[in-house]
Amino acid sequence: MGSARRKRIAVTVTAIAAAAGGIAAALLVVPTGCTSNCGSHCPPASIYIGDLDNTQLPITAIGVQGPACPPQYGVYCTGDGQTTTCTHVTITGFAQGSCDVVIVFSDRPAEVVHTQFGPPIQQGCCSGYSIVGDSVFVIPTSSDAGITGVDGSSDQVSFDVDGGVDAPSDGGAD
Repeated sequence: MGSARRKRIAVTVTAIAAAAGGIAAALLVVPTGCTSNCGSHCPPASIYIGDLDNTQLPITAIGVQGPACPPQYGVYCTGDGQTTTCTHVTITGFAQGSCDVVIVFSDRPAEVVHTQFGPPIQQGCCSGYSIVGDSVFVIPTSSDAGITGVDGSSDQVSFDVDGGVDAPSDGGAD
């Protein structure tokens, strides 16, 4: 009886080992997720708004409004972490639709960058929502110039007459 039991255990252990070996071989042969370089050929899914030369910007507040916007707590100005703390902001769409990004400056009027996100990206293992229009906007260091697209266009940018999202009230009637 002991011999038959040992044989069953041996057969079970052999079957488990064979199954584990088969699974391991399958994992080595069949790529899963983004194991290839498909992620390096994705269209942009985030919009860059900032200085292209790592220059500190006089931004005092950033607000977002619209159905495609990320949560407000996830929108902030960032720099290189060593010499600058505020050179740009990136906006990644959370849905298809519009997202107005209000940027309040300490040395010039607030500006609104009107961004638009299209349908989900369906290319390989890429994720996110496609960008409709410019994906890079340049904030000039000069306070007498406005935000433009990287190609110089400004049709997606306007001045905010209310002073911006989260800006202190000017005391006047809205």
